[in-house]
Amino acid sequence: MINSSCPFFLKTQKKMDVYKYVAESNPIVAQGIIESFGYEHANTPDMGLSQLVAKVGEPALKKVMENHPDKEVILEMFSETKTSTCGCGCGSKKHEGFLNADGNFAKEKESNSSSMIAQQTNAMILVSALFIFTALMIKK
Repeated sequence: MINSSCPFFLKTQKKMDVYKYVAESNPIVAQGIIESFGYEHANTPDMGLSQLVAKVGEPALKKVMENHPDKEVILEMFSETKTSTCGCGCGSKKHEGFLNADGNFAKEKESNSSSMIAQQTNAMILVSALFIFTALMIKK
């Protein structure tokens, strides 16, 4: 048994699959899906949705996913048909609530700025060398 004072990520967590999630979110709909294919619901956490999909296949999976409680959110996140301009000058980028949550944006920006500074320094050195060479040629 894990001590209750240990961090949450060390505690064993029960995994939830899509079938269990749909069944627990709306058991009446899950029962209707199962009965629409001529089966009876099972006394399992997923009410037999996983077994139904294993037996029937894609039609059952489509019906389960059509009744997913978070279908609208998933479709909104992964659809690219909506492009709106917000007028804030961001270049029509999506405003995300978790921008830079993993830190990659800041690293990419820092890398780009470092690269730009190096290119500018190299250009200044080249221009200076050309200027000095021209001055020496004119003097001779």
